[in-house]
Amino acid sequence: MGGRRSASLKCAIEMNTLSKIFAFGLALTVIILLTRNYPTNAWSLSAVAILINIISAPIGFYIIEALANIKKLPLFFRTKISLRNRYVRLSFSYLIKIKVKGKYLLVKNRNGNYYQLVGGVYKRFASSEELFKKYRVKSDRQFETEHGIAKNDLRIQVLGKYVLDIIKWFGSKEDREISQWREFCEELLSTEILDKRLFRYIDYKYVDTLQIPLQKAKYLDCQEILIYEIFELIPNEEQLKALEDLLDNGTSSKVRWADELIINRLGLNELKKETEFEIGAHTKWAINLKYSQE
Repeated sequence: MGGRRSASLKCAIEMNTLSKIFAFGLALTVIILLTRNYPTNAWSLSAVAILINIISAPIGFYIIEALANIKKLPLFFRTKISLRNRYVRLSFSYLIKIKVKGKYLLVKNRNGNYYQLVGGVYKRFASSEELFKKYRVKSDRQFETEHGIAKNDLRIQVLGKYVLDIIKWFGSKEDREISQWREFCEELLSTEILDKRLFRYIDYKYVDTLQIPLQKAKYLDCQEILIYEIFELIPNEEQLKALEDLLDNGTSSKVRWADELIINRLGLNELKKETEFEIGAHTKWAINLKYSQE
């Protein structure tokens, strides 16, 4: 029943679009006839002016919309045409920048031997199930936790023709996690890196969203798009003092501190000519708010 409704809605949208195109074409034809076959009297000039006003607003809207989305055209064609019936991997995550005295707090990734900004993959809610069935979304099974495949992680695979629909859904913030507290708690409080009482309430601000270009997945035989929402912690005086103390205590197996130079070299210490510790490339992208080759 839902499929029929969806098909009917799609048909109605297409008919509506076609009717608009027909109306615009008809209006243009009338304008041409009026200007070529009628004398330039007040009546014909008024009719032309009215018709121009009718069609110019929507045409202008579509032109502006097209120009605003011109950068998305390559992705549109690749997903809608060349990858239309092939699965594309999507990952939606958040990263929190915590900066103290010019250095960023990094934590060890739970699935790899490298360090990164605090953060992780968003989760979706059960209320998204119908939408995910509609777009034939599959869970990505590349990563496992100590409890097996992470349930409802927004690390997924979807047919190319539905990629833009899922990205648009993510941007709507509907039926998914929107708080960044879970990973902050799991990576810094549950591990006792920071004091639970002191950091039970935190403030942070949204910085930007970074979408990595569609490209071959590093460890999988498919194309992928990685999307990161970047945030910045705003500590109060007590929290800042605790973070400064943590920095002064030095590094550990759980925590590393790195300045932008070290991060941009993914852990390479130029003075020592050696890699002190590995840093995930997505940390570099988040700090610079820009994708670059590793």
